[in-house]
Order: sequence, then structure tokens, then C-alpha cells
Amino acid sequence: MPILTAMNPSIRTAHHYRFPYTKNDSESFRLGYCYAFHLVTGGKGAITLPTGTFSIAKGDLLYFPPKLQHSFHSDAAHALSTYNIYCDLWATRLDAGQKHLVWKEADFDPHLLTAMEPNPDLDTLPNLLHFQHQSAITDLFALVVEQHQNAAPYSDVIGKSLLQALLLKIVQLHTYMPFIDFRIKPLLDNIHQKAYMESSYESWLEQCKLKKTQFHQLFKQATGLSPKAYWTSVIMKQAAAALKESARSVTDIAEDLGYSSIHHFSKQFTLYYGISPSEYRNRQRS
Repeated sequence: MPILTAMNPSIRTAHHYRFPYTKNDSESFRLGYCYAFHLVTGGKGAITLPTGTFSIAKGDLLYFPPKLQHSFHSDAAHALSTYNIYCDLWATRLDAGQKHLVWKEADFDPHLLTAMEPNPDLDTLPNLLHFQHQSAITDLFALVVEQHQNAAPYSDVIGKSLLQALLLKIVQLHTYMPFIDFRIKPLLDNIHQKAYMESSYESWLEQCKLKKTQFHQLFKQATGLSPKAYWTSVIMKQAAAALKESARSVTDIAEDLGYSSIHHFSKQFTLYYGISPSEYRNRQRS
């Protein structure tokens, strides 16, 4: 049973597509020859699978293994648009070319079917995932499509590498990453970008529009730490990076991170890393 990092992905076709409402009837049956990944980038609609019909919207990701019957339904007022990637994962089918779908069961040619291998990560991946606050997924999708459509040297190799990174990221987010509530995610991003500017518990509550108990529960669920402990970990990592990457004095670094007292900074750093900032820098450089 091959692991996911052993896959040898290749792209049959990849593009951005808008599902016209007037074409819903022609989309009532789809059967794929290869693995398919669709990221909704706009509009509204629904997807019909053997397990039922489900509403989909921007940020939803759809995963279809080969031979899974499905159909898209685009909204009349807000047409569904998606990034679509159709790919072989375990072996390239050069004879298949760009043939990736049929719209009538009678037209299905089993000789064009991709190679399939059992894999616990893919075998347990849901057909519908919600990635509304995962910009990395959108960025990777866009890059895969861009490289596939690019005729420049190395584009094919870059596209395959990006596709593998995309699939690993999808599995990582679904299987190994904690659930992050949509009200907490913007705050976490803000803390990483401007940790030294926003350490007020009250300001965080105001930003998330949550009551204190619920905020604390959702924050710890997302990070494994209390809000204050998480903020401390972020700012201490920024301090450590500054000590390694610059020749600035410890006093300057403390001031850059919002500390009014170098003694307070040094004490907090020592509690977190077990050594003083100066000793940390000396160890890194030796």
C-alpha cells in the first residue's frame, strides 16, 4: 500500500470553469476516468453524489475518485465557478491524453481509467470539504492551473510538484490540523502579523464578537493553548527569529516587539526558552 508521498502525479487537464445555469441538464451525469478536485471560487449551487445532494459555495472543495458518479447544479442568479484539476496520481496514462470525463454512462471506456492504489489518506477523504478560511488551498489551486496552462520550460515539472503539495495540504488540513472556527481564524492571522500590537484580551473579544467563555473554548480548540499563552508563543518565536536573523541589540528587539522594559522581555524569554536572549543568540551562532 503506497504512502501519499510516493505518488507520481500528472495532470490530464486543469482550468477555471463557470457552470452556466442553462447547462444544468447536460451536467446531470458525470463519470470520471481519473482523480478530480474542484475548488468553488464563486457563485452558488449544489452537487449530487450517490449519498445525496448538497449545497456548495465559495471555499468548498470537492474530491471525486475515479468512477464516482456525480452532477453539478449551478444557481440561476449566481453561476457556480470552480478551479478544476483532473489528474493521475500513481501512474501517468499517456494514452488517455486529456480525456477525463464522460457525460453518458454508455460512453465510458474502461481502457482510459487511471491506475488506482489503496491509500488510507485518500480512501477516507470526504467528497465535500469546507476550506473557507484556507487561503493556501486557493493559492495552490491557482498555481497548479497556471503552470498546467503555461508552455514555458519546467512548467510541467512545477505543475506536478505543486499538485503533490496541494494534495498533501488537503490531507493535512482534513486529517491532522485542528478545527478552527471562522471567527477565530482572522484573529490568529492578525496575531501572527501584528503580535506586538494586539495583546489586549478585550480587543480580541471585540474582534471575534464572542462571549468570554465561548471565545476561550474555541481558541483553545483551535490552538491547544489559552489566548495569552498562544500570544506569548507567537511573540517569543518572533523574538527568537530576530535574534538569529539580525545583529540588532536585545534592547532594540524588545522595543520592536512592544516591550517597554528589557527586563520584562528577558524574563519572559528566559521562562519560555530556558536561557536568556543573549545566551540564545550565542548558542545559535556557535
